[in-house]
Order: sequence, then C-alpha cells, then structure tokens
Amino acid sequence: MNNRREKWMNAGIGLLTWVLALIVSIPLYLVVINTFKTNKEIITDPLGFPTFKVGFDNIVHAWEKMNVLKAYGTTLSIEAIAVIGGVLLSSFAAYAVARFESKIFGAMYWVFLSGILIPMQAAFIPIIHNMKALGLNNTLLGISLVYMAVISPFAIFVYAGFMRSVPRELEEAAYIDGCSPARTFLQIIFPMLQPITASLFILQFIYVWNDLLLPLVMVNSRDIPTISVSLYKFFAGRGMADMSLLFGGITIVLAPVLILFVSFQRFFVKGLSAGAVKG
Repeated sequence: MNNRREKWMNAGIGLLTWVLALIVSIPLYLVVINTFKTNKEIITDPLGFPTFKVGFDNIVHAWEKMNVLKAYGTTLSIEAIAVIGGVLLSSFAAYAVARFESKIFGAMYWVFLSGILIPMQAAFIPIIHNMKALGLNNTLLGISLVYMAVISPFAIFVYAGFMRSVPRELEEAAYIDGCSPARTFLQIIFPMLQPITASLFILQFIYVWNDLLLPLVMVNSRDIPTISVSLYKFFAGRGMADMSLLFGGITIVLAPVLILFVSFQRFFVKGLSAGAVKG
C-alpha cells in the first residue's frame, strides 16, 4: 500500500514538474519561433511554428542597428569589474565576519545583510550624489562599483553561511603549521568555496547582463551603452511597428546568457547542492 502511494506521489511530482517546466519555457519558445517570422506572421499567428522564410535576417538586421559589439564590450567590462571583483571581495569579507570572533565583525555582518533589504530605488539619490562628488558619474568604473555594492550583501550572506559549517579544525591545523589568516583563507578555505563561487558568479552575471534599471537611471552617456539599454532604446525608437526586428534583438541579448548557463549549469547545480548540504 505504501509502495503504491509512493509511486503515485512520484508520478504526481513528475507530472507537476513537467507542467511547470512547460509554463516556464513559454516565453523562450515565443522568442525563438518569432525570431524566424515576418512581422505579419508574428501578428497573425504568434504561437504558430515559423516557415523560416526570413532565415536569420531579423537577427542580422537587429545586429546592424543596435551597435551590438559596443554594447557587448561595455556590458562585459562591467561584468568583469563588478561580478568578479564583487564575488571575490565578498568571499574575503564573509571569511572575516564568519570566523573572526569580534563584536565589530559581528556588527558588520548585519550591516552587510541590511543591504539586501534596501530597495535600489530608495538609494538612487544618495548614490548619484556621491558618484558626482567622486567624479564617477557616467563612467564605466562608477556603474561597475555600484553593481559591486549591490552584489556584495547577498554574496556575503551565502559565503558566510557556508563557511560557518566548515570545521574549524582545518584552520587550527593550518595555524599550527604557521599559516597566517590570509594564507589560511587562500589555501584552505577558498578552494572549498568553488561550487558556491561558481553559483554566485552565474547568478550575478545574469543579473547584471539583464538589468535595465541601474544603467538607464545612472548612465546618461551614449559612450557606455549596456546590452539591455541598447535593446530598450532600439525597441523604444521603433515602437511596436516591427516585431520581427524586436524578437531578433531579444535573441541577440539572450543568446550569451543562455550559452553561459547551459555551459556551466553543472557547476550551478553543484553549488546549490553544496549549499543545501552544508547549510
């Protein structure tokens, strides 16, 4: 009886998983099929399978009009500074607040966590004021540092939770062998953080790549267009007149993120599993 009930439960969970996967896949399906249609075909039959009459013309035309290479370069530069720098520096900060028994570090941990709760919209005015005072307004470094600050609270929270579950005996053995705290972190602790680091890197890379709000509000210069802003201005400039070019542009924006996620999904799953077990 129990086996039969368990069998039905597994079948129900499997069916629910498939239904949820299909629902989540609908937007991606719409983007892919409509990329290879004419504007008339999209309007008359948005859910139908394409005839592929236009081939890759929508992607090619959108690529030419969006100045994609410059947008890719700008966004990847921001990613390199903000995501790599933010994740790595967060690991150092998390080690201090998770391992050093001091009231100062304990208070800093809660200060870092409060950053998760502050809505970005509420911080726009003081951030812009400080950026202007520092001469970083409308600069690549300025927007990268803002992203780094946005990324850090969540990364510190995840790293600190994982480090607290790591046995202290490993560090005590390193101290006995003469390692300093910095060397202990770099040679003992940091290699153990690889799954968490990979998960954070993928999550934050996707966030920065897709984010429209921050660059749209904080960067007014046309010299540093991000890929999401380029798509927005391309779409806003053409309105709803040509949906085929719009879907071509969306495909250009989505393609690098999808390739990254598919290529590194095993690290992402491994990181989530490690966090679940350790947490």
